[in-house]
Amino acid sequence: MMLPAQQAVVLVHGLWMSRWSFAFIAKYLSAKGYKVYRFGYATTSKPFAFNMLKLQAFVNSRTEETVHLVVHSMGGILSMRCLPKIKKTGKLIMLGTPVNGSQAAIAMGQKRWSSWLLKHASEPLENGVVDPQVFRESCMIAGTSSYIGISRLVTKLPKPNDGTVALKETQADWIDLHTTEKTNHFRMLFHKKIQYKIGAFLAGSANFNNNNNNNKEENNE
Repeated sequence: MMLPAQQAVVLVHGLWMSRWSFAFIAKYLSAKGYKVYRFGYATTSKPFAFNMLKLQAFVNSRTEETVHLVVHSMGGILSMRCLPKIKKTGKLIMLGTPVNGSQAAIAMGQKRWSSWLLKHASEPLENGVVDPQVFRESCMIAGTSSYIGISRLVTKLPKPNDGTVALKETQADWIDLHTTEKTNHFRMLFHKKIQYKIGAFLAGSANFNNNNNNNKEENNE
């Protein structure tokens, strides 16, 4: 059995954020013994294809043979589109990633006051993960608290949602495990139960309280 000390985790942030947004999760995983790397990229000012090449090179250049990916929001779309070119083995954990495209991003693109905010992030956020090719075990952790979030300014998302991404935008049959927490899109980066789930999934446990079936029922409420 491979010990955490022999494994690395690359953390990939989401839209308008930086690698420092993963500070709490990085600290948690480091305490578990993983070698943690935080990947930073320009989310709107650089072409998405450029960021893909940058992430591929970053992951492939790690010295560890096993490199897990823990990614937030748009970082999950970036990572999924990179997977065919990533040579390292490991697991993929997505936090609130709109793999089916973001209704909030589409709405922002249609409004004069907000369309300029997305720039190069428009296409990936509107289209999500296209032609998914999964080469590693995957988990999605989605939020269901809609009290705070950017979507409240531009559109009305179907419930449940995390204030930015709707639950149904995070669901796909190619995801091995789907679980939820009652938190918003940003707070999931600081949520202790989410940290525990990340650690449990990386360690090989899928003993969570909810799964795909729970989410389907929740989505129909």
